[in-house]
Amino acid sequence: MKKLLTLLLCAGILTGCSDEDKNVLRVGVGEPGSGYEAYVATLNDQLESNQSSIRLKPVYTKNSGASVRLLNYVLLDLSVIEGSALDIALKNETEETSAESIGRFTDKSYNILNDGDEVKENFATVASVYDKTLHIVIMDDSLIDELTDIYSSNLIIGSDDSYSKHICEHVFSTNSKKNDINLNNFTDIDNALEMLKEKKADVAFIFDRVPSDKLLKFSKENKVRMMSLPRTKIQELVSSDTCFSQREISADTYPDIGIDIRTLDMEVLMVASIYLENNTVSELLKNGILGNKTLNKEESKKQLLHAGKTLHNIGFHEGAHEFFKENGVDVKATNVVESIIKMNLIAGQD
Repeated sequence: MKKLLTLLLCAGILTGCSDEDKNVLRVGVGEPGSGYEAYVATLNDQLESNQSSIRLKPVYTKNSGASVRLLNYVLLDLSVIEGSALDIALKNETEETSAESIGRFTDKSYNILNDGDEVKENFATVASVYDKTLHIVIMDDSLIDELTDIYSSNLIIGSDDSYSKHICEHVFSTNSKKNDINLNNFTDIDNALEMLKEKKADVAFIFDRVPSDKLLKFSKENKVRMMSLPRTKIQELVSSDTCFSQREISADTYPDIGIDIRTLDMEVLMVASIYLENNTVSELLKNGILGNKTLNKEESKKQLLHAGKTLHNIGFHEGAHEFFKENGVDVKATNVVESIIKMNLIAGQD
């Protein structure tokens, strides 16, 4: 049954859990052990160090798409997501979404069904928090030399977010042999590299930050190579998707591999419900995302510019827009306005 939630009820949901005098915000982090969860843990340390009243409560979700949908239905305050999810997660298709909160508070499980109606965006950007990079990894004795060789190979995708599979679809989207490639072989990064080592996969598409600690360790213990994406393919992807950019990885980044690589970067964003108060978003930026007091002036400026650089067309939350404006960075304001939320909550369990 469809339900209309008034702003009053939305405000009640976003009040969150109380932890003494702390403002506890629920944030979607994907599956347990993800890089998003690790990032949120770092933010909590930063917030505590800066004596902020904000604390972030991780909520496990299936992937970035689930985090976007739960946020859009005002069941989360924030989400850390792969930027590509913003173009896919709210498409008019039926899909159930679940989430489990962790920590000292009562766990909750939600199933939300998008029944095909038009869905309105009820979230906005807080910051671009870091970049995730595609690493194309093969064993040193592999016969694979270029991208076209992969079409007849056994590909494994290694990432902490299953939405990375959609990026692979973009990479192979223009080749006539694309239907011959199985893009459903998805696992975590460690297992993907192990499958490569055991010859259960010919090539691994690893999605991780640069440098990838897991790939650094693997390349010290095993002879591997990395491949570049063709310039034409990168240009095609960058021009067609706002979340992609070109990335150059220098040879000294992975010294045991030792070659320069040209590949693709994807934005990882923190996005917030438009109903989250402006001063809360500003506080999160000031004492959390951009709250590292150990950085020098040049490093702080670089971090500020990166946080406000998002390539996606989802505008910035009003609180974030005000913060960046005060700090001399011009960002796009969101054009999303508060309204009655339409949602279809088909199951809920406390």
